[in-house]
Amino acid sequence: MPRNLLHGTQKTMQWTTLILGMLTLGIVSTAVHHDMRLEGRLLPAHMRGQVPWKIIQPHQMVTGATAPANTNVIIQIPDDAKNMTLDVITGFRGKVSRFWGYCFPENDDANSARATKQFPGKIFLSLKERTMRIEQQMNSRQNRFNTVENLQEADLNQERFYRGAIRHQIEKFHAGTSCFLMSEIPLPIGIDEDGDLANTAVERDVGTSPLNADTDADGVSDGREIFFLGTNPLLRDSDGDGLIDGLEDRNHNGKRDLGETDAMKWDTDDDGLCDGLCRVENGKKLRGEDKNINGKLDEEESSPLLKDSDRDGILDLHEIFLCELGGGTDC
Repeated sequence: MPRNLLHGTQKTMQWTTLILGMLTLGIVSTAVHHDMRLEGRLLPAHMRGQVPWKIIQPHQMVTGATAPANTNVIIQIPDDAKNMTLDVITGFRGKVSRFWGYCFPENDDANSARATKQFPGKIFLSLKERTMRIEQQMNSRQNRFNTVENLQEADLNQERFYRGAIRHQIEKFHAGTSCFLMSEIPLPIGIDEDGDLANTAVERDVGTSPLNADTDADGVSDGREIFFLGTNPLLRDSDGDGLIDGLEDRNHNGKRDLGETDAMKWDTDDDGLCDGLCRVENGKKLRGEDKNINGKLDEEESSPLLKDSDRDGILDLHEIFLCELGGGTDC
């Protein structure tokens, strides 16, 4: 058996043994007193106590994998992987899905974990899970303590509550780490070899290259197009207005900032002229606001952000019509 495969197998067995021995003890001792047992909150009633297991091994992280819903999942990050955030490793599903888990320290073992009667590693919670917990805590405080006489008692109870509650502790995931995960929906799990914020599972599903941070070479990274800008990472000009996405998102940060045109809209200012230069009237004419399609407002060009660029009371498109009717050749 190859050395790296043997190492991966041994690591899988090590963490599987640890997890099987610690799941019930760690979860119950940390959370059950506050009615916040995560397994019970995420799993349908008929599945509690009979939860299936899945191991996502390092080579599967490289190609991209799916963490099934309502399943005990073990994730093994390859030893040579780049550091990733929680959003990246879970395909930015944290806003829409409740999921939770924890990562083990490299030198941890079952005996030390049992001795502490706590989770054997650092805990992570999705943004949706964290938001719901905060709301529940606030509602609990409002319902139970609403008079001046109870303020001191409230402080004492809150101190005990936060001391024992499960809290988000980890945001970055490192090479060689093994983690446990459970989610209410399937999650695309993978590494981010090209550093474009889209993991290998996401890139596999979308069709972009996991080894090229900007598959369509438009200046905006694949992950920023997929998750933030909303453009197509396989098309240089997503909205077909003659300007490539990287010219519309000039600073390539995946957001439409002040002074930028909308990379998802053919005509940002709704004046009837495309932001760049487009063929109109069945391809017979070229019209647009950025005639040399360089992403800048040059002399003799109208602004793609203003319907009436020169503020003379005549819309930009109508000025083009007047120019063409007058026999102009550079309208």
